Amino acid sequence: MDYALKERIGKPELFTGRKEELAYFLKWINDIKDEKSMSTAILARRKMGKTALLERLFNITFFKNDGVIPFYYEIKENDIWIVDFCWDFFLTFIYQYIAFKSRKINYLGRDKKNSLEEAKKDAVNEGLDYLNVVIENVAYSSRHQHVDMLWNTVREAPKTIAHSENEFIIQMIEEFQFINAKIYRDKALRNLAKNLAGGYLSTAESKIAPLLISGSWVGWLMKELSSMLPARFRNKLIKNMPENEAEELLYKYSRFFDVPVTEETAFSLIRITEGNPFYISAVIRSDHPGKDLTSIDGLTDTLEFETLDDQGLIKLSWMEYMAKAFPEINDKNAKNIVLHLSKYRDREWTRAELREALNLEMPEKDLEKKLKALVKTDIINQGASNNRYRGVKDNIFDKVFRGVYEEDIRQFSPGVIREEYSSELKEEKKRYQSLLGKYNWLKGYHAEFLILDRLVRARKNNELLKSITRYLPAYFEFCDYSRVWKYHSSPEYAKVFTVDIFARSLNSDDYSIIGEVKNREVKKFSLDELKDFELKFAEIKKLENLERVVGFIFSRAGFTAEAEAYCEEKGIACSEDERWLETGKLKSPLV
Repeated sequence: MDYALKERIGKPELFTGRKEELAYFLKWINDIKDEKSMSTAILARRKMGKTALLERLFNITFFKNDGVIPFYYEIKENDIWIVDFCWDFFLTFIYQYIAFKSRKINYLGRDKKNSLEEAKKDAVNEGLDYLNVVIENVAYSSRHQHVDMLWNTVREAPKTIAHSENEFIIQMIEEFQFINAKIYRDKALRNLAKNLAGGYLSTAESKIAPLLISGSWVGWLMKELSSMLPARFRNKLIKNMPENEAEELLYKYSRFFDVPVTEETAFSLIRITEGNPFYISAVIRSDHPGKDLTSIDGLTDTLEFETLDDQGLIKLSWMEYMAKAFPEINDKNAKNIVLHLSKYRDREWTRAELREALNLEMPEKDLEKKLKALVKTDIINQGASNNRYRGVKDNIFDKVFRGVYEEDIRQFSPGVIREEYSSELKEEKKRYQSLLGKYNWLKGYHAEFLILDRLVRARKNNELLKSITRYLPAYFEFCDYSRVWKYHSSPEYAKVFTVDIFARSLNSDDYSIIGEVKNREVKKFSLDELKDFELKFAEIKKLENLERVVGFIFSRAGFTAEAEAYCEEKGIACSEDERWLETGKLKSPLV
């Protein structure tokens, strides 16, 4: 797949998991063509992968070119004059539209987003003269400082063009909560435009240009939607990853950032982070001196650093939320409320229950105001009603918050956090030992991880690896690979599939490798599994335009007699030799 929009995740291969969310929103986008999709708000705190998801949805939709035009825009967290904002919003849309219609992605990088005249010329050059009507309307409103008319024109532009051209457009707007907080009606930035979100009251109901918005401040975004845009958006919460996706992400990042892990530490990290992709990434990428994630003690040290040290990515991320909340309500009672709700985060508390439990002596109005401020900044969560509240259901947030604020209220030693991590990881170690042999997906991913790492260094071990692998082509040599990765077919294809190994040769004269890994102890690789692999092999060979490529199966339990004979007949390389799984110093692949 071509990537029209440069994704902030970095290498496209780093995008991992989110299969359920991708499937949901790809169907939602496809349903726009039948005018069935309702504007939707994606809700998740920072670092949960909203941006990666939206950018990937943009690229898939752009690449498919199947009747829905994608528009992506991020509202920045900086003060801006409404005229400048409108120009930036409008010209971003216009150039993304021109890029899609012309199939020329260079328009996405055009440094012309301050020139309506240039936009008109580019539209004409691409045979899109009809865009000039709305461009002229924006120019007129700007020249005459008709701010309200300007905002109406640019806000409605996607819907207007979709209607006039009998097209469908998806509007993806990130950090929507800033629209009422960062845009000013005057150039001096003194008069805040507080009601811009309200303009979407009608716009959001469009079925030909529905919105897919997101916000990192969940409480803040929910407040804006409920007060200004009631019943206009369906809410979709982005949760932590399921264990199998978190496992794949962990091993992928471990290889990419050259940070070794073991089955035991991988299992423990996923369990203690509850599958939070940011926490897993932060631990893998941690700057903790002497970081060692191959032992439980090393993992404990790194988690403690990330939670309590001012350089820890996890602490820094949560401090952004705390910095929003506590300048306004920085008192002992507010901190005590958060500590209490976090400690008892498995249940909801009414204001009356909080008042009694914490001996809060303050007017009801003041207590409600504090609680609303904490909800708005995601330090606590709203319960089932406006009178109910609960702590953030996050084991690590509790430790970060206590590390920063508990000493303000009661005697506290940061050493307690380390003891808690140590205790929790010991429990996970026991659970890991009890589940050995049952967590087949974990053992499978670890085997894939080891074999992928072997292939990164395969050229240096060419003779050994050839000697433990049957049915390789006559003149086959393990070589340098430009990419060594687990392969996921792009979701835009009718049939979505995965193979465990894709090693693309750096030189087209060498052999690339497409392979499967089965780390089962008993069940042998069957003929049916082999034929299923053949279908995927043929599809990848076609999609990746490969000439010289060999199929490879590693099956720890071996192969059935029929499968073995088929491998020999078809020239599919195979091995059950556990030397493929031997560990060595890990080196990052060239990706």
